[in-house]
Order: sequence, then C-alpha cells, then structure tokens
Amino acid sequence: MQKPDIQSLTNFLIIYTKTLLGSGTYTSRVAKCVGRIAKVYGYEININFFFHHITLNIVDRSDKSKHRTYVIPNHHAYINFKIILDLSALSWAIYDHRYDLEKAKAIFDQIICQEKRSFLKTLFLVSIANSAFCRLFGGDFGSGVLVFFGTFLGLILRFFLTKFKIDLRIQYIICSFISSGFVFLGLDMGYTNTSDVALGSSILYLIPGVFFINSVIDILKDHILMGVSRIISVGILICCIALGIYMTLSLTDFGILR
Repeated sequence: MQKPDIQSLTNFLIIYTKTLLGSGTYTSRVAKCVGRIAKVYGYEININFFFHHITLNIVDRSDKSKHRTYVIPNHHAYINFKIILDLSALSWAIYDHRYDLEKAKAIFDQIICQEKRSFLKTLFLVSIANSAFCRLFGGDFGSGVLVFFGTFLGLILRFFLTKFKIDLRIQYIICSFISSGFVFLGLDMGYTNTSDVALGSSILYLIPGVFFINSVIDILKDHILMGVSRIISVGILICCIALGIYMTLSLTDFGILR
C-alpha cells in the first residue's frame, strides 16, 4: 500500500469526520474511526470537538515537519444509522485490508450516495409509531387517530420549516403547538375520553432522545465539553416543546391550567 499525500488524506478525513458526526453518532466513535484510518496510512491525528466546529491536526509520524491543521464547521444532518454503520465498517475495512486511499474514497462515495429514505415513507411510519405509543400509554382508539394526524401534520410542517432554514428551536415551538393544537380540536369535539394521553403523546416525535443518549455517552467517554454542550442543547429543545404545548393549553384553557 502506497502512503498517501498528507493533503489528500486530510481532505478525505475532513469529509469523513463531518459526515459521520453529522449522521448522529457520539463523539468518541468518530475519534476512534478517524484515528484508525490515519494510523493505517502512517499519520497521527488529534481532534478537538466543539458543538459548532472541529479542530483537526494531522502529522506525518515519519516526518514531523509535515502536518496540517484545520478548523471545520460541523454539519448536522438527519440521523442516519445506516451511514453510521457503513462508515464505521469502512474504517475497519481500511484497517484490516489496507485499502489505498483511492479505493477508500470510492467506497465512501458509494456509502453517501446510497438511496435516501423516502420522506413519505418516514412520514407515514413515524406517525404510526407515535400513534402506537399513545395506545401503549393507555389512550383509546380516538386518541390514537388524533395523534396520528397531529404527528403527520407536525412532520410536514417541520419539513417545510427546514426547507426555509427556520431556526430549529423555533421549529420545535411551532410544531409542538400545531400538533398539540390539532389534537385538542379533536378532544374538544369529543372524539376521545383519554385527553391527557392524547395531548402528551402528540409531541413525542419531537423528543431528541438520540441526542440525549449521545450527550451522556460523550460525558462518560471524557468528551466533557461536547457532552455538556449537547445536553444543554437538548434541554433547550425540550423547553421549546414545553413552550409549544403550553401555548395550546393556555389558549384553550384546558387541563392543568384551569
């Protein structure tokens, strides 16, 4: 295997790091995968992770005068466990089979160009899942139907808000308000007898569970700064969800606000 040029390897690792972290994995996994690839090609890499940026330093182990340092912005995309799995497997394939850099790039391109999930399919399945949670928590059939359509409406709204690049926190407030408001309209018409379960379940699709788990793992794996930043961000999003459903409760004078 021929040792790649430091600049070519750096360019590849920058894209690899941004893609893997942006797909929703925890920080230590990214550090291990990137370090594994750099080691195969005879380089040493040091990465500092921040919430919005990554500092990446690559040094040639045989010639310390050859090094590169970059500060790159994080790229936050939708969570994609398939890409996380495939990119992690790629780092091990490079390590085990000693792929040259060009072959590694070709496999990487195949991974990120794989067919994306259909939005309509995701929309339908997430709505069903949220409705199923409602039933699991004791909601009746009417609650399940209301939660299904409330989730459906909220997801469509979030899709368009994302297209227009509306701030994520504002998205959460609006979607929480619209989903819970739609469900309340059904409650007001008497479609269900389990109103509390319906309202509580209507915003479950917004709960950032994966990000909360990642933040805890980051803290446990000694990436304290990244973990604390993530958990604060998760807390802010949960407050935004609470604000949205509070708006519904206050405008309708329902339940605990009476």
